[in-house]
Amino acid sequence: MRVLPYFSPLSMTTTFVVFSEGSSAAIIVDPVHLDRDFYALLLAHKLEVDTVLVTHPEEYMLHALGTLGKIYNYRLVCGDSDHFPGTESQLNPYDRQLLTCAGLSVESIPILPHSRSSFIYRFGCVVFTGPIIHAGTLGDTMNEYTEELLVATVKDQLFSAAHDLVEGDRDMLILPSIGPPTTIRAEQHLSPYYRDRDTELD
Repeated sequence: MRVLPYFSPLSMTTTFVVFSEGSSAAIIVDPVHLDRDFYALLLAHKLEVDTVLVTHPEEYMLHALGTLGKIYNYRLVCGDSDHFPGTESQLNPYDRQLLTCAGLSVESIPILPHSRSSFIYRFGCVVFTGPIIHAGTLGDTMNEYTEELLVATVKDQLFSAAHDLVEGDRDMLILPSIGPPTTIRAEQHLSPYYRDRDTELD
């Protein structure tokens, strides 16, 4: 699996293009405006957009999806079909789901304390968290109570998942749409949200 990041100066967020070596079918995680540079990136790697995954619906994504739809016939996976028309896979906010996208296995993980339409996507030991989890911090929450719920959900869903990986792959990589990449281990040891909690990896 290969991952290409692209930072959009318009939305000030990073989108990720995911694909298998030797395949032209690509997945876009959190779409951004399809400007000349982004389109050139897809063309340079001879990629066709097969699937779009949305972690947390944002207004800027609607324009991006409209432009993508004029060029590619893609499948939209999202947790908010009411505001994102064309959603083919409406995700369940209470259950993890296994999906096959562009020939790759991906698990959708609901992050209900953030919102009913917030999901992160796990490809093996790589997790795309959108604006929900950033390096050293969290996405916006309504109050301290929902913040605590979000921290508990991250521990339950992601930290426990890291324990399930084989030895050597436990440093699960987190790729957010805002800010730099991070890892589960770094968040546990450095983030003020987790470092004082009993969440050490063995």
